Amino acid sequence: MTIKATSALSILAIWAAMVPAIVIEPGAWWSLIFAALATAAIGIGAWRKLGLSRLIAIAGTWAGAAHAIANAPGSAWVSVFAFLTTGAVVYSIMKRDAYLGGLGIAIAWLVTGAVIADTGEGVWISVFAFLTAGAVANSFGRKTRGIAAAVAWLVAGAIMLATGGWFWLAVIAFFLSASSLGLDGVRIPRSFEWDLFDRDDDSERIKSSASAARSVSPPDR
Repeated sequence: MTIKATSALSILAIWAAMVPAIVIEPGAWWSLIFAALATAAIGIGAWRKLGLSRLIAIAGTWAGAAHAIANAPGSAWVSVFAFLTTGAVVYSIMKRDAYLGGLGIAIAWLVTGAVIADTGEGVWISVFAFLTAGAVANSFGRKTRGIAAAVAWLVAGAIMLATGGWFWLAVIAFFLSASSLGLDGVRIPRSFEWDLFDRDDDSERIKSSASAARSVSPPDR
């Protein structure tokens, strides 16, 4: 059994982001507990090939969280949702070559970190960055999910930065990111059939009777 490079690089990305953040903001030291938990979430399966897609997502997640922690006192609890995002990504069904999905998750978290760092508020939007990550990472490889997440969060982030508020746009960004999740295979009816008084065809009744007879007949001896 060997340790895969993408697992090792993911762990390195977490600590490369968090150590400087704690040096800048020592009061947020306890966020390292969740960095350690994220490390453990990766480490217990370090023999797995996470792939570049997950590496991009994890690196972006912790870069965004670290930026928020270093520049906005009191925002250390974003590390809780960065840890949850790491677990959601590592143990998701995301394909190793779903680069756009990983990029969408990274952008959602980078935008989150930038908004929190700039305004000093809105730490709760990290909840929706985490939910976005879960939706995109489990989108069965659909490239549109990653693109939708990237565009929605970039637009929402630009408005939040410009206004210094409007944090509720993070909720909309999440719903836009996940709006079509699981709906691709749904068949929408195109007509209405009035079948209240329909009767079975004779052929259907014969087939039904034959099937019923076979199900109750005793086995051959």
